[in-house]
Amino acid sequence: MKGKALFAVGVAVGYVWGSKSWPEVYRRIRGGTEKVWKNPEVQENVHQATEAVQESVPDILDNLYEAGKKLMEKAETMFPGITSPKSGQHSDAKPTATTVPTIKSDVISDPALDDTTGSDWTGEGGAEPEGPATNTPPRP
Repeated sequence: MKGKALFAVGVAVGYVWGSKSWPEVYRRIRGGTEKVWKNPEVQENVHQATEAVQESVPDILDNLYEAGKKLMEKAETMFPGITSPKSGQHSDAKPTATTVPTIKSDVISDPALDDTTGSDWTGEGGAEPEGPATNTPPRP
């Protein structure tokens, strides 16, 4: 269904852009969509769909939680000890949200700051004492 909708949108965009009178076509399409969107029946359906989604989200989350518990139980039967706490962890500890570790830069130095003759930049993709750090043989 999503693919069909995207195809329809693509056809509409292609039609508008491909038309010599695209500003007029765009205004007609925009006016038609605004009429449809402002239609009271459409707005009522949008309102009902919004309420249905808001009501079903907690149930969906509960179902996902239960499915996760069942998956972990199945994993425990297939691989005993997989869910047992690791050393240093408490078995009665509740799962907590972990923070994302800060990422340190992997750049140790900047070759542009040290351009003296004989500097070894091989770790940073620079030239080696034998020649350039490439996979092609040097020209004679």
